[in-house]
Amino acid sequence: MRVHRWPPAVEPDELGAIVHGPVVLARSPGVVAALRCVFAHTGGLSLPFVLRAEGVQAEAANRQSTSHRLALEDIGPGTFSEPRVVVRVGEAEGLADASQATSSGGDDAYDLDANFWIDALPTDGRIVVTVSWVQAGLGESRTELRLRPWTGDDVLRLL
Repeated sequence: MRVHRWPPAVEPDELGAIVHGPVVLARSPGVVAALRCVFAHTGGLSLPFVLRAEGVQAEAANRQSTSHRLALEDIGPGTFSEPRVVVRVGEAEGLADASQATSSGGDDAYDLDANFWIDALPTDGRIVVTVSWVQAGLGESRTELRLRPWTGDDVLRLL
């Protein structure tokens, strides 16, 4: 199996076609990860991702993501992490890098909204999404999604 990384990308200038509805991918006490839907585009899939945490898990998520921002800004060293999302489409499996990610929260709540771009389309109509964020209390969970059939005519173009 070819292992690679799904890099973030700007989505094409089209709305896409909804090929799967909302689905919870993983749930642990105080934290949940889900997809709002799956959009099919002519050149790949868009996966709008949400993660919500409360209580102790929110505190851990905030600590992990704040350390990440500080490390990226070169303010100081720190241990950091982020949710790990691995997507398999056919024989290609890889870690997905988020684009357009925003997070917010405090001691009692943490919210993350991100979008993952997968530049491949499944020939069998299935994708597998594995998500975890052990440092924030979310154990690994694997979900196989069967996508609704679509054609290029279903993908709505903006221009």
